[in-house]
Amino acid sequence: MTLRVHRVNAEPLERRSFAPFGDVLTPHGERLDNRDLLSHGYARMSDPVPDRRLADFDVLDYWGGVASITREPMRLGYLRTKQRPLAFSWFERHLKGTQAFVPLAGQDSIFAVAPPSAMDDPRALPDLAQVRAFRLDGTAGVNIRPGVWHWTPFPVGKSADFIILVRENVADDDLHFVDLEARLQTRVAIDL
Repeated sequence: MTLRVHRVNAEPLERRSFAPFGDVLTPHGERLDNRDLLSHGYARMSDPVPDRRLADFDVLDYWGGVASITREPMRLGYLRTKQRPLAFSWFERHLKGTQAFVPLAGQDSIFAVAPPSAMDDPRALPDLAQVRAFRLDGTAGVNIRPGVWHWTPFPVGKSADFIILVRENVADDDLHFVDLEARLQTRVAIDL
């Protein structure tokens, strides 16, 4: 069997270019500070706060609508990805849930994705012509929508650490792996 190599160029992570796959987790949308949280009813004080003390609460800005996540029990995980060649022959997807990757320690990584395909077909394959690779600079995370094909992020250095948020029962009924070598005789390589 002759293995084909499908090449993709890594591109900067931007909200507009990543939108077909999910959300970029950066401050955007409505910004609220701590006083706004109180006045809009997002927070309640157990003791009354006199106006002269409201400045004590001006300690943060908050963006609450940066992504939509699955409305089922979710779990946090800690993921450390290992350095390896920028090539892969596996893709995975979750048909029922979102998955968020939040980088820690400002470590650069590359995250490969492809749009959903045939959500009702467990034998569906990703369209390799639509594979994209995004460079995460360690300052923003991503939240992928159900059905988005993806592979474990590639660290640019020795490793990269992430907090992940994924549906609690993902391994039981929502994890679909595809072997690109076996099914498409193809391996995907990423160019920086």
